[in-house]
Amino acid sequence: MAFDLMVGTGFRIKDRPCIIGAIEFDELPEISRLLKRVDSFFLHRISNVFDDQQFSVDEVAQALSHLLPLLTEAMPEAERAMLHKLIAVLAFAQQRQQTLFGVAD
Repeated sequence: MAFDLMVGTGFRIKDRPCIIGAIEFDELPEISRLLKRVDSFFLHRISNVFDDQQFSVDEVAQALSHLLPLLTEAMPEAERAMLHKLIAVLAFAQQRQQTLFGVAD
């Protein structure tokens, strides 16, 4: 099972969103480890991969402000890879000034 991360005006096919990443079920422990480092609404919401999520442009900026400082911390490779993935997805959405969607599939 994957939790697809999309950017656009909507997550339906007719909205033509850009699918820019996914969170697999086996990656959830890395999100939990990141949550131990920072109490982020974004991490809490995406850790629930069974419910679709929507993040406004303002929420994307706020999530980046929570995650970017973690880049200076020492952490295991898998946790850092998840951090990089999430920052990349958020940065893409911010650059486009569009909504980020998390869609369970």
